[in-house]
Amino acid sequence: MDNPLKSQPYVPINGDDYDNSSLAQRVAEQLRNLIMEGTLAPDSQLPNEPDLSTFLRVSRSTVRSGLTILEQAGFIQRRWGVGTFISKNPPTYNNLNINSGVTQLIRSSGAEPGFVEFLISARPASEHIAGRLSLEPGDEVVALERVRTANDRRVVFSLDYIPKALFRDQGAEIPLTEVENYLVEHQSMYTFFRERLGMEIHHGIARIRPLAAEAYMAEKLAIPYGSSILNIEQVDIGNDGEPLALSDEYYVADAFTFYSYRSN
Repeated sequence: MDNPLKSQPYVPINGDDYDNSSLAQRVAEQLRNLIMEGTLAPDSQLPNEPDLSTFLRVSRSTVRSGLTILEQAGFIQRRWGVGTFISKNPPTYNNLNINSGVTQLIRSSGAEPGFVEFLISARPASEHIAGRLSLEPGDEVVALERVRTANDRRVVFSLDYIPKALFRDQGAEIPLTEVENYLVEHQSMYTFFRERLGMEIHHGIARIRPLAAEAYMAEKLAIPYGSSILNIEQVDIGNDGEPLALSDEYYVADAFTFYSYRSN
């Protein structure tokens, strides 16, 4: 059987940069992205553990731990004596177990992401924001306020807060105009963290609650006052365990369907 990873543009994992648990997470992340992008088709078979170990340049035990993470999340199924297969119905970006950004979520629904309002500024952190980001009240944060669209329909109002101290490149402060230009072109803050700041989001901790749209939110999302919306407030954590960003997102109720994978 052909190895479906041989032609993929992967960068081997550098084990010196991560502890054992982080390495397993990196293995799971690489394979998960292939599955969610459709490169590894549902019900297709993965290479065996020795092949994956050679390709990713990690130990077989690390590969095994990464596969366990994927199995527990519903992405793969192990058929003893046969091999490891992609689940017939693997989770997608609208699965609440997956820490994905709004841009990925909109694209995964088949729509074109965009925005109609964008405000970026530096401001003192409120007590609530400071507490969520392990800062002192008054420390500067970069605030991003965006109305996100799917095929030109307003579907998400998002507020992102990032410690201003993170916006540095080789000791020099990154101007907010550069951040704005990058996000206008690429839209994803997760991509900015990875490509511009050299940081990875390890996981997020979210609070989810249904709300009725008040006047301000109704105007932003172009929906009637009192309409149902879903609020997801999330703190994104880096590989070092420190908070990198606080997101406060408000979703139009009928724009997306979210799923949660639950196992015994």
